[in-house]
Amino acid sequence: MKFMIDYPLLSDRDGGAWVRPESMAQLARDAEAAGVDAIALTDHPAPSKKWLEGGGHETLDPFVGLAYMAAATQRLRLMTYLTVVPYRNPLLLAKSMTSLDVVSGGRATFVLGTGYLRSEFAALGVEFDERNELFDESAEVLRGIWSTDSFSFEGRHFTARGQTIKPVPVQQPHPPLWIGGNATVVRDRVARWAQGWAPLQGGAVLFRTARTAPITSESELAEMIRDLWDRIDAAGRSRDEVDIIATGGAERPGRDAGAEEHIDAIGRLAAMGVTWTSAPLDQSSVAAARDGLARYGAEVLARIDR
Repeated sequence: MKFMIDYPLLSDRDGGAWVRPESMAQLARDAEAAGVDAIALTDHPAPSKKWLEGGGHETLDPFVGLAYMAAATQRLRLMTYLTVVPYRNPLLLAKSMTSLDVVSGGRATFVLGTGYLRSEFAALGVEFDERNELFDESAEVLRGIWSTDSFSFEGRHFTARGQTIKPVPVQQPHPPLWIGGNATVVRDRVARWAQGWAPLQGGAVLFRTARTAPITSESELAEMIRDLWDRIDAAGRSRDEVDIIATGGAERPGRDAGAEEHIDAIGRLAAMGVTWTSAPLDQSSVAAARDGLARYGAEVLARIDR
């Protein structure tokens, strides 16, 4: 089992400490020292005020923020969790992803998604109803530009004639591409070509906004994983080729649960086939988060088969 933390950007908490560069660098170093395997940033370049006030969250450009954290660490993987693929021309997206992999020395993992905020699509000039087609097109372009020195493609809204990308990613043939979401089409995409699956887990506001089926229990998560295995088998791929990151639905232990409860929950996830999960992070203050990470590393991560 490997572990990640999703860095929280909370400019109105702890006197703004969460958005200070020194806090980001320090917490990334603390996570690495505790035995955490990855740190993640998500992607909302133009959210609405209504969404932010209704339960949304602040963001940085994930490629910029993760590149900064890469410079502060040596081992920690840098994860977009997740990148909304249709927001960007796929060649621009490939350049950002390649750049992060290069400056991190090959430590990038990209969780990709179709997106769900209609107002954000409109603000960025992207047709919401095209998002699935744009996602599939971009996935083809990403893998194509990374596989040849002269890439040609006729897209829905662009034309590539002999394009190239230099320097190439450190990780070959390309950095790991995971897909986020709960829909059947997501699991089908994962089974056919992705290296990981990130089911969407969270509160009622998230599921309502994202317009996706909720995962509210470990049994629901296990059922979706079994469906994914069936699809991977049908695609002729090995299950070992695909990582799964999950937290266990509504039954996962809270931040204040004891070490044994966390270890038991991690064991249940591993038995389902989950290979990554999240480490709890105290968001009351940066100092509390640092202390909590150190304790979790000593009491839980040090005891887990990695």
